[in-house]
Amino acid sequence: MVNYYTVLGVTEAASSSEIRAAFKRLALQYHPDKNDGSAEMEERFKEINHAYQVLSNPYQKARYDIQWQFGQPDELYYTPPPPPPSPAYRRAYKEPEVNWRENWVATAYAFGFTLVVATLVMTAIFIKRTYDEKKMEELLTQRRGIFQVAQNKYKLGEIESAISTINTLGVFMDGEDDMEAYKTSLMESFVFEAEHNYNQGVYEEAIYYFELIENYAPRNPLPLQEHLALAYREVNRPYKSLKKLKELLIFNYRKMETYLLMAQIYRDDIHDITEAKRYFEVASDLAIEKYKSIYGNAYPLVLSGASLPEEHYYLYTGLASAYLETGELEKAIKSTKWNISVWPDSVENYLIAAQSFEVLGDDAEACESIKKAREHGYTGTLNSPCL
Repeated sequence: MVNYYTVLGVTEAASSSEIRAAFKRLALQYHPDKNDGSAEMEERFKEINHAYQVLSNPYQKARYDIQWQFGQPDELYYTPPPPPPSPAYRRAYKEPEVNWRENWVATAYAFGFTLVVATLVMTAIFIKRTYDEKKMEELLTQRRGIFQVAQNKYKLGEIESAISTINTLGVFMDGEDDMEAYKTSLMESFVFEAEHNYNQGVYEEAIYYFELIENYAPRNPLPLQEHLALAYREVNRPYKSLKKLKELLIFNYRKMETYLLMAQIYRDDIHDITEAKRYFEVASDLAIEKYKSIYGNAYPLVLSGASLPEEHYYLYTGLASAYLETGELEKAIKSTKWNISVWPDSVENYLIAAQSFEVLGDDAEACESIKKAREHGYTGTLNSPCL
């Protein structure tokens, strides 16, 4: 067995790059073109090339290394082929005859069976499809009848019953675009009627349409819900108003005006001054956050009554009054100082301060606050030592 490592002049531990380099070097040396076509050099070149082809292929190299270490492959792996059949066997063996008739009959039976099965399947599919189409047609006819009932109810003025009937249809199907458009137009008319009556001060009528939207519309915008809460208060339904406002808070509709309204309802309609004070304080915190976001921490030096909506006056004056009623007199006085710095002509805040000072026993400050109130137009009377 030829030692290919010796042919290439490398050791058995040579790497693939060393084997490649050795081959290039020897190929240049023994290539026939470099030796005037010498037959001896050509044979030598073939031997070098064959050795490289074996050792450069990882699989062939591994096989060659095993053969080189343990002997010739024929000795290890050779399995002799089976002996040819004897003449007697060849004479006895006869190719089986093909019965073409039986083959054709079997093929025909198989084809016929497949055709019957396919026919049955297609027939079943056709029957099922026809049944489904009939049931769908019946369903669409039934739904169309429900829609016509709803239209008749609306024409008779049974508005809520009409929209309730339409809602039983659920999601509209193909071919029901006109029904969907009708429901959409109803909802749009409810929004128009609700807002129109609200703006006109016809609150009971507005509430009727707002509640239709709330109960039957696929979505109810938060501003409409806020208007419903305000309408409830206007018709003296404070608890329903508060319930709706608290629902708005759950939906993160956290406006300063919302908390202010809740505080006013607790103070004026339910007469719970403790809860009123709590909501006044939350509204104040939200307002201050807004001031800081616009003016920074120097907002007390910048703000004036002319730059603030009137709701802010009601907020801080209401908070000062709540502190006075709950006996938190120092907080009441501090609040009035802030309020007067922003609204210097606020008679109400001078009077809150005067009452707070009087309860604390500071008659001088109480009299000074009353004096300021009179300077700004106060003409009423008070039980005060200053008079």
